[in-house]
Amino acid sequence: MLQVQKRVLRMGDTHIDTISSNWHSHCKFSLESSLNCQFDSLSFYDGPNRSKVPMFKFCGEESTPSSFLSSRDSMYIEFISDSSKNAAGFRINVMDVEQCGGTLTATSQPQHLTSPGYPYTYFNNLNCTWIITAENETDTVGLRVLDSDIEKAPSASNACRYDVLRVYNGYTAEADQYLGQSCSNQMPRYQSSKNSLVVQFTTDMSTTKQGFRLQYTARKVGDCNNTYPVYSSPQVIVSPGYPDSYERNLECFIILADLSQSTPGNLKLDIVDSDLDGAYPNCENDSVTLYQGQRGSRIGEICGDSSTTPVGPYYSNGLVMTMVFKTNGDTSSRGFRIRASHSIRKVVPPQSGNCGSRFLNATTNRQFLQSPGYPVRYQNNEDCRWTITASSPNMMVRIEVIDSDIESNDRSYVTCRYDHATAYDGPSIFNDTLSSWCGPSRPTFQSTGSAVTFHFHTDTATAKRGFKLAYFETNEPYHCGGTLNVTTTDITTLTSPNYPGPYPNRQECIWTIHAPANTNIEAKVRNALFESPSQCTYDFLEIHDGVSTSTSNAGKFCGDDTDYISSGHIITVRFHSDSSTRRKGFQMQLKAGHFSVSVTEEFSASYSSEYIYSPNYPFNYPSNADVGWKITADEYYIIKVNVMESRIENSFGCVSDYVEAFDGPNSNAPSLGRWCGKSEPIKRSSGQVMFLKFKSDSSGVDRGFKIEYTNEYSYHSPDFESDVGAIVGGTLGGVFLVLLIISVIGIYIYKHGQRTTATNIPVQYTVGQVPVINNFGQAHVTNAMPATTFTGPPAYTLAAQGAAMPSSGYVNAEALPNKY
Repeated sequence: MLQVQKRVLRMGDTHIDTISSNWHSHCKFSLESSLNCQFDSLSFYDGPNRSKVPMFKFCGEESTPSSFLSSRDSMYIEFISDSSKNAAGFRINVMDVEQCGGTLTATSQPQHLTSPGYPYTYFNNLNCTWIITAENETDTVGLRVLDSDIEKAPSASNACRYDVLRVYNGYTAEADQYLGQSCSNQMPRYQSSKNSLVVQFTTDMSTTKQGFRLQYTARKVGDCNNTYPVYSSPQVIVSPGYPDSYERNLECFIILADLSQSTPGNLKLDIVDSDLDGAYPNCENDSVTLYQGQRGSRIGEICGDSSTTPVGPYYSNGLVMTMVFKTNGDTSSRGFRIRASHSIRKVVPPQSGNCGSRFLNATTNRQFLQSPGYPVRYQNNEDCRWTITASSPNMMVRIEVIDSDIESNDRSYVTCRYDHATAYDGPSIFNDTLSSWCGPSRPTFQSTGSAVTFHFHTDTATAKRGFKLAYFETNEPYHCGGTLNVTTTDITTLTSPNYPGPYPNRQECIWTIHAPANTNIEAKVRNALFESPSQCTYDFLEIHDGVSTSTSNAGKFCGDDTDYISSGHIITVRFHSDSSTRRKGFQMQLKAGHFSVSVTEEFSASYSSEYIYSPNYPFNYPSNADVGWKITADEYYIIKVNVMESRIENSFGCVSDYVEAFDGPNSNAPSLGRWCGKSEPIKRSSGQVMFLKFKSDSSGVDRGFKIEYTNEYSYHSPDFESDVGAIVGGTLGGVFLVLLIISVIGIYIYKHGQRTTATNIPVQYTVGQVPVINNFGQAHVTNAMPATTFTGPPAYTLAAQGAAMPSSGYVNAEALPNKY
């Protein structure tokens, strides 16, 4: 056992220390790792011996120092190592610190309370509680955070779930006495209702920070003017004397400020408990009055019992709210407990002076509303609100935006971050949004009830012409779509709702387009933008060749541009949007005429894949189509086509609608085959050119096809044939050479085997690989034989024949007979 002052402990084989007084341990270690630290370990006990379960037991690696505090004046540390592995060990900093928690007395002179270790770092796994009591029993305790650096969590909604400083009213840390909490660099303020406060500081076992420094003072009951910063956590304000009785003739000014740094800056007040002299709404005796800002416009008034008075919520409609608590000289009651918190509710700006009448009445006749300054220019920094109400609760209000020129930050007109007009489905801006637009967007929409509210906002920069809209009441449900008539002389434009602004969610729009009899319709979709442009699973456009969506199973389009030619004089257009992302939508140009699909196009193939589509794809192809495609490859290449998708009217022998491939520049060349239905063949030309022909008759139609075409190297090109000749010739020549070498070596071995050798010395020969012949870009052709090893015949000794043996540099010459 050792009595330890502040010092550094280093590793030994086995070492036990008892630390007396109030000790803090700061540990960094590298020990043998094991399950449950069963081999080498470092343990810390809260007390003078190991009679209790250890506070912590460590092994393995820990590069970030851990720190912790004993609850009393001693700590027992035990290090154990077994007979096997060893490691770098540990380093412990031990210091004597002030005890965590206790009882403090507040006086009229400011005093300070700091976290353990401040201004350095606090410790892990703290649970410190201080009770601060005013010296005078009739005083209250005021507390403010002067400095704070406490670990916070990433989540803004629960930022103080790791390390936290909490404050309670009274002597206990009960939930109904909770006043607030803080972490990070938040610096709130608190005041007790009576003569005591509880401060509680808890930390987890991970990150530590600098901590906090608090100031506390005793305050007279009448000294009740306060400013309370409100951060991400709610703050509770209690009246002096709560929950007993407040004093008479009080006038307390309490300012609340939203410092959450979240947008919008808005405060929400909830009346948790209220018992004030008087009966709501007659608040002549005792009351709490709420004001926007610092004594701005009045928000509301509270008096009487919380069971009868409105308990809110009340909103500041800005960053600051003022509470004024006044009592008279008569009887008093328990007082109030009010919770203030940050709110995400939008802030209602004050009405600008040039907006005109705010409340409008809709009739069955069209009336008009326009932005201030229209049609010249609106002003900067304007906020106008209008509420339009129908004559009956059973009527609805329809809005048609006739003209719009409002500043926008992007060409998609989706975000409308600068200036914008917004319509709400009801009598206030807190109702659901019907539509929000900017730029040139001209939406049409309708309320679900009897009222619509508009908000027109402009910023400090660019001003535009503004907007003009028509409004009237109706009892007919609104839906997009309808009937259009197109002519042979004019182009009719059809757009998605709100185009070029974002289309609304949950739209199901169906238009029936009619052309004169004996004509057909050409539709050109331009400048389109949909959600999910590749899959068409969310928002999309369909064109049906007929009078309704049931006449044909049209394809879905969600790309940029496409053209469509109908078979007859009627088409049906369907637009669908889901409940999520919105985009610009589409613009479709329509015209009647005698449009035929009879054309021949020419394409050049390349190494990369390119595609040919049937007319109108992905919509149904038209009747009586006759289209050809001439595809040309590079020199020494052929054409390969791969049918990726095929939905062509099926018929026996493909005599009705079909695609046919020809091995040449036109349909007079030899046929490579014809297909229809769902057939998806692969075709190759024999030369550089292939011709594809698509033909449809006057009867049924279908989705059509998608064909991939590419270059493919021709194996009949002169280069390829000369390469093959060179490869074959080189291969045969190489084989002949190898066989010749093997034969020569065999003869040589046989002949020399008849001669006398000194001893049994194996002779080895290796035949290496013949180099690979370059085959000019084609796959490698390997002309190689594996290495071959030959072993000579058994030794033939001259000694048996009495012949002399010559000396050799490759054997032990001393073991041989001397030369004569």
